[in-house]
Amino acid sequence: MKKIATLTLLLLMAMNTSVAQKRVTIKKIESRLITNEGIEFVGTVRDKNNDHYMFPRWSNNGVLYVGQKIYGIGNINFNITTNAIDSRIAKDKLFMFNSAYVDSISINNHLFKKVGNLFYEVLFEKENSMFLKKYDIKYEAGHEGRMGGVTGPSQTSVIFRYVVVDPERKMNRVELNKKSILEVFQNKKDVLESYAKKENLSFRKEEDIVKMLEYIIDYSS
Repeated sequence: MKKIATLTLLLLMAMNTSVAQKRVTIKKIESRLITNEGIEFVGTVRDKNNDHYMFPRWSNNGVLYVGQKIYGIGNINFNITTNAIDSRIAKDKLFMFNSAYVDSISINNHLFKKVGNLFYEVLFEKENSMFLKKYDIKYEAGHEGRMGGVTGPSQTSVIFRYVVVDPERKMNRVELNKKSILEVFQNKKDVLESYAKKENLSFRKEEDIVKMLEYIIDYSS
């Protein structure tokens, strides 16, 4: 494991306001990924798998936030199956970052924040309100044959679950439909419904719900 081929990483930003770019290389990988700059990432090395990943390729623009430090990292992806961040360090080897040491991650301008122990994509955030999207896996067993037994392989697919964090910081699980969204804003549902109708917004589209949340927060201020 100590002789894993060197992986070149690009450090886009260092601590605080520094934006000087540095190239760092992996010196050692065991339970920690250690670079020649002394930067350490805690995680686990494992074999390549058939998990579902957000992006089809590994060459992505990733920005990793760990405490007060900000790192730019390529060869990184969001593992939907495990709700974790993986980096491809060799053809058949992956480094799975320990989520306990990661606050948030941006991959190709998709920002994921850890809420509780899980990562959610942040679709909207303003003041105390958020609109979050959780990537999940749906498992479907093979079909039952007429003569008994299961025929055909089981299937997996990616599904999405949504949460609206209201101004009181309460997490409300929602569906992308009118009834579910309006229930979160009981005291202002008439205002929100009127605005959506006026602007021809759909309660089934993420980008339209973002506009509604922006409006109702400004209206309440």
